[in-house]
Amino acid sequence: MMTHSLCPFFKICGGCLYQDLPEDAYLKKKQTFIVRAFADHGITVTPEAIRQIPVESRRRATFAFSNGHVGYNALKSHRIVDITECRLLKPDILRFLPTLRQWIQQLGGRGDVSVLATNSGLDIHIKTSQPVKPDLKRLEQLAIMASDPAVVRLSYNGTPIVSKLPLPFPPDSFLQPSQEGEEELVRLLLEQTQGIKKAVDLFCGGGTFTKPLLSQGIRAIGYDCAENVRTLGVSGRVRDLFRSPVPADELNDADLIILDPPRAGAKAQTEQIALTTVPKIVMISCNPATAARDAAVLINAGWHLTRVVPVDQFTWSNHIEIFCVFEK
Repeated sequence: MMTHSLCPFFKICGGCLYQDLPEDAYLKKKQTFIVRAFADHGITVTPEAIRQIPVESRRRATFAFSNGHVGYNALKSHRIVDITECRLLKPDILRFLPTLRQWIQQLGGRGDVSVLATNSGLDIHIKTSQPVKPDLKRLEQLAIMASDPAVVRLSYNGTPIVSKLPLPFPPDSFLQPSQEGEEELVRLLLEQTQGIKKAVDLFCGGGTFTKPLLSQGIRAIGYDCAENVRTLGVSGRVRDLFRSPVPADELNDADLIILDPPRAGAKAQTEQIALTTVPKIVMISCNPATAARDAAVLINAGWHLTRVVPVDQFTWSNHIEIFCVFEK
């Protein structure tokens, strides 16, 4: 049971929608999102109990900025709400917000800034609406800002400014919203690996699932278009899976396929998977609607959907992560 007081920005910023719901009604609403999404494609599912992620655990955030204002957009608006607190974010990010606001007021302009709380400090990337490389004066200004002890890396419109310690991923790399959510998804995945010798991880990012598989002695190959695939070395393949999905004949020797696409889903890649004889597929999705669409392709090709596990990485929003298992 999550206990909390209502955020003072609830119903002002466009983030949380359901903070005021009783716990049982909130969890039922999240389950209903999943059931209806699959029912739209003629699939009946009974999701397992929702795995809840603690509040104050969100390790990444993107703030909009304009004319010195820094925060989230108001609900259904481009107006920026200058938040001073958030029930979801890690305290390290919240403590840095006043400093970040001072930076933006000095820099001026419009854009957004992504902040990632790592074990080494904050990884910050400032992106202006008209992305230009910083001139000498701006470089000097940014270097002074990056001297803040809370900052481990600072980038500006794709240009590295300061990196105090090496981080195992490039700026703006996709990571699961929270460490706790990532650990739960990895645990669920490793439950499915008994007898698995080779796995293919599609839309692998920096190896959130590839690396744990490799640590279990499983021969795993990760595919993605993101540059951080290169951090996987010989186990990574750079590939645009939307325009050039891995063909079925290159997947057939795997015992397990992991599919973790962005919100748009993986229609083209799923159609190739449907032509394979791979015995088990794990689909991890932050969008039940596209997950259900792609699941229908697999079910029509002979796979059975045996588990649907909700992992609530997006507390109080209308989003929900799901972990699905398909078996031939």
